[in-house]
Amino acid sequence: MKKCRFDSTIICDSREQKWDHVKAHFDREGVRWMRSKLPIGDYGRLDNLSTVVDRKASLSEVESNLIQQHERFRRECERAKENGIRLVVLVEAGTQIKSLDDVQQWTNPRQARWEKVDKAHACGRILAVKQAARPPVSGVILSKIMRTMQEKYNVEWRFCTHQDAGRAILEILSGE
Repeated sequence: MKKCRFDSTIICDSREQKWDHVKAHFDREGVRWMRSKLPIGDYGRLDNLSTVVDRKASLSEVESNLIQQHERFRRECERAKENGIRLVVLVEAGTQIKSLDDVQQWTNPRQARWEKVDKAHACGRILAVKQAARPPVSGVILSKIMRTMQEKYNVEWRFCTHQDAGRAILEILSGE
C-alpha cells in the first residue's frame, strides 16, 4: 500500500452511490477509508468532522437538490451551520465550470427538450407527453440560488472534473 500524506481515515457515507472513481483514488493514494452513515455530507475525516464534503455528480444534480429537494438540502445546510460544520459542496462539473460565475453560463440539458415539447404542445401535438408548466432552471438562476445558499448557510461551492474528485476531496479535508 502506498504511503500517503493524508494521515486520517475518511468516512464515506454509506448512502453515497457511484463513488467508485473516488474510492479508486483513495486506494491508489493509500488513504484509509470506511463506510458509515454521516449526518451531513458524503465524506469527512474520522478524527475531525468540522469539515465535510457533499459530492455532486453534476450541475443537474445540484439543480435537482436546490429545486425539487430544496427543503431537504436546506435542512442539511442548516444542520451544518448550527453545528459549526464547514460544508463544502464539490460539484463534478467538467473543465468549463470553475466558479459560481461560470455556473451562469451553464445550459440545463433539460432545457432543449422542454422547449421542443412546449412548441409541440402549442401546435396541438404530442399532448400525451407530460410537461412542467415552467421551463427548467437556467444557469443564471441556479447560480443565484447557489450564492444565496452560500451567503445564508456558509455553504462553499467547489468545482472539479470527474477524474479529480478524489484528489479534491482529500485537499478539502486536509485543509488545503
